[in-house]
Amino acid sequence: MDSPSCRLFGAQRSPHDLLGGGAVADVVLWRKKEVATGTLAAVVASWALFYCVPGYTLLSFLAQVLMILLTVLFVWAKAAQLLNRAPPPIPLMKISDESMSEAAEMVGSFINKVLKDFENIALGKDNSLFYKVAFVLLLASIVGRLTDLITLVYTSKFFYCFTFLMS
Repeated sequence: MDSPSCRLFGAQRSPHDLLGGGAVADVVLWRKKEVATGTLAAVVASWALFYCVPGYTLLSFLAQVLMILLTVLFVWAKAAQLLNRAPPPIPLMKISDESMSEAAEMVGSFINKVLKDFENIALGKDNSLFYKVAFVLLLASIVGRLTDLITLVYTSKFFYCFTFLMS
């Protein structure tokens, strides 16, 4: 059992236990300083890149990174052919039929549940669900007018972590 000094605001469990007690808790609590520093640097760099550079989005960033990677591998393969060297080592990338079937089944069942709920709301069978969905959509509309997506994501992440630590 941890000492009382490791408790947060008199909680019954330590912050490490509240965060799951594994590798994620070690990173969040800075017990693995290298990983935590790298994560923080990546988050700050991504925030600076996507927030400070106007018009730069995650999609354009991913497209550019993939284009650079593809170009480097293409030039490497062509140079290897000319110099009689081994081509670049590309790992076998294949998704099994089983995992694709499982993913399709999960997505399909989720979509069917959403469509069934939509039908129940549209036919007036579930009044409480209608009010809940209307409230969430109204709230999303108001929040969407007040902030941009990246600020909303960072703020939500902060409040989620804060409430998780307080529970």
